[in-house]
Amino acid sequence: MSLKDALNDKLDLPGVDSGPVEVEASGGKAEVELVEVGPIGARVKRVKVSVTDSAPLGAQASGICERLRGLGERLVPVEVDDRLGGGVLRTDPGEMQGRRYYEVGLDGDSATVERYRALDDGGREQEDFTVTRDQLGRMIDDLSEGLSDP
Repeated sequence: MSLKDALNDKLDLPGVDSGPVEVEASGGKAEVELVEVGPIGARVKRVKVSVTDSAPLGAQASGICERLRGLGERLVPVEVDDRLGGGVLRTDPGEMQGRRYYEVGLDGDSATVERYRALDDGGREQEDFTVTRDQLGRMIDDLSEGLSDP
């Protein structure tokens, strides 16, 4: 069973309509912080996917940038450093709309997806994002595949 299938099964359970949801399947785990979920879509605060057999950090960054298309915005590496064991991917600046962007944080074994809005003072503010349930499922599978050692 894929993480996508496990998440869809969990979201179909009575009483699962907001808050943290965790699922595990085939060498990976997904944690989704839901604001709300319905039969077609969800509002999400954060998505985190972890794997047990991870690829090198550089391969993770390029793999996720290539695979993760469900966000509607292309991701590009901002910083990836093997020595520090982490990296940051963000929406390509040319594809930002309304000063909003996705950020994917990498720590070697997991990837976390969040949405931000750039503020006039140079800061940023985290925002929820809306996806269909199918997009959410594909996102966690794409992240898992991008993180995993081939």
